[in-house]
Amino acid sequence: MARPQTSARSSAEGPNGGVERRSPETPARPKESWRDTLESIVFAFVLAFLFRTFEAEAFVIPTGSMAPTLYGRHKECQCEKCSFPIVIGASDEVDPDLGYLRWAVDEQGQYSRGPRIKSAVCPNCGFENRGLESELAFNGDRILVNKYPYEFGDPDRFDVFVFKWPEKPETNYIKRLIGLPNETIRIKQGDVYLWDPNAPEAEQILRKAPDKQRSLQLEVYNDAHPPREMLAANWPERWHGMQQAAAGTLGNWSDAATWQQHAENRSYSVPSSEELQWLRYRHYAPMPEDWEALGQGAALEPKARLISDFCGYNAYTGEGLGGDSDNVRRIDYGPFWVSDLTVHFDLQLESVAPSAELLLELVDGASTYRCRLDPATGKAVLTAGRAAGDGLDETELATAATPITGPGSYSVAFANVDDRLCLWIDGSLVEFGEGTAYSRSGLSNNTPTDNDLTPVGIAVRGAAAVVSGLLVERDIYYRAQSNFLDTDPFWRSLTANLDRPAGWSEVYRNSSLDYDQLDLTIPPDHYLALGDNSPRSSDSRLWAPSQQTVPRDYLVGKAFFTYWPHAVPFLNDGKGYPVWYHKAFTIGRNGEQVVTVKEYPKYTLPFYPQVDRMRRIR
Repeated sequence: MARPQTSARSSAEGPNGGVERRSPETPARPKESWRDTLESIVFAFVLAFLFRTFEAEAFVIPTGSMAPTLYGRHKECQCEKCSFPIVIGASDEVDPDLGYLRWAVDEQGQYSRGPRIKSAVCPNCGFENRGLESELAFNGDRILVNKYPYEFGDPDRFDVFVFKWPEKPETNYIKRLIGLPNETIRIKQGDVYLWDPNAPEAEQILRKAPDKQRSLQLEVYNDAHPPREMLAANWPERWHGMQQAAAGTLGNWSDAATWQQHAENRSYSVPSSEELQWLRYRHYAPMPEDWEALGQGAALEPKARLISDFCGYNAYTGEGLGGDSDNVRRIDYGPFWVSDLTVHFDLQLESVAPSAELLLELVDGASTYRCRLDPATGKAVLTAGRAAGDGLDETELATAATPITGPGSYSVAFANVDDRLCLWIDGSLVEFGEGTAYSRSGLSNNTPTDNDLTPVGIAVRGAAAVVSGLLVERDIYYRAQSNFLDTDPFWRSLTANLDRPAGWSEVYRNSSLDYDQLDLTIPPDHYLALGDNSPRSSDSRLWAPSQQTVPRDYLVGKAFFTYWPHAVPFLNDGKGYPVWYHKAFTIGRNGEQVVTVKEYPKYTLPFYPQVDRMRRIR
């Protein structure tokens, strides 16, 4: 697997102009002399320089080590089969130092063609979208970095921060701050822990604040973008009415005609019943080979899989890009099971009986976490349970009042992330107190079972309800590798067993201590940095052993706002009209030269700003 550069480059920011309003009674000022004008200009530049030096600075993100929080150079397209918006990294096409396309020469010694992205795999439906060679590649996000907080205070854990790369201090990097001075950070099973063998609890999981947690989630499946062509060929729907069944079925569940699906608007309705009526998510995620079989008229063989740490930003193929990018079958589809999940949906309660119940369920290996809502009173109860015979032995964790009180429309999100349960109603976090966090230890608690093939459930009793806008997301999975050289067989064995939880668990137990657990000790006045795009981030895990942490005096500032994501072109089928082309540096028979690659536009006009992605960085 290629080890990408992850530097952030500085770009200048000019001062904003202003216009002074004057009333008719205000006497006119004398005409400014050239000296007054020159002094004003000089003063403005001095102010801008001081602001840049001491308060804030603008940076552009060149690579995707912080995706999806921050995009580096990237390409975008809409999936041909499910219309899901796809974003993939494109920084592998360019030289990180020169900014030119990586060059190649033909037999005459002239520039021929450098590496180019050819296709992108949809993270929502698994289809390989081709023909991306000449699609526009957009520059990375432009962000503002506040220098003030680190001049007068200490950084906070989980800050997104810019710093000088310890291995090459003239280069700026941007990562997420994970570890503080004098700590030992353990990376294990995708989470980060504070490790102290002398503490009462040797492993303490490090939890992100709920608002930060929500902003870092990655989409697993958005039901608004179904693969209709695949479904028409009898591929199973991922959301379906189900009932508990005998062992040997899909996680002890079988299909049931309890919920009616409305395929066109992607909603699911259930009439009032005295029994719990379950709507469950099954991870029937198609792969490119399934689409290939469909195109050839071959029989489909759908298999439910464990949700893994597949990152769509890295799922592309191309010529000469290095790593596994030459073949769609060699893409990193995520070997590691991810149990930290969040489910979002819109709920329409049409009638509510006094005994009504809304039950939300998230499976996490041998444990099951639930939120029981009384839609008549608004009371919510969080529980943790483990299988006991044919049922579930539940322990109450916390209770709280919610706004769900009777018929109406509600937006609901339920999460089990970082060993903590969170519930949001209509976008607001429900305050349960400290009881939402739980602790566990031992590897046996953290391996999947067949129940993890259908890990999300929504059940209703005593109410007529409609559910829509279903979205399943997962948390960041921090990989614990310290190199890319000897992990490949382990990863491929895990990937091959994602449809067999017992087989996956056996492979994982045999090698996890070697390949999915890493301890990093932080010296005084140093910090530990990890990228959000863990599979493609050069960070503290992979730096030279003597330079794995960031010294205090290497800190530049805290990233706080994305002020200019790439602009959106329009006209000419949404591509705009080329005004500038990519360049490539080559060494040919005529010596060093820079050539223009006219079949590959770099900038086009007209365009409009992408306002919806201008936001605070969390």
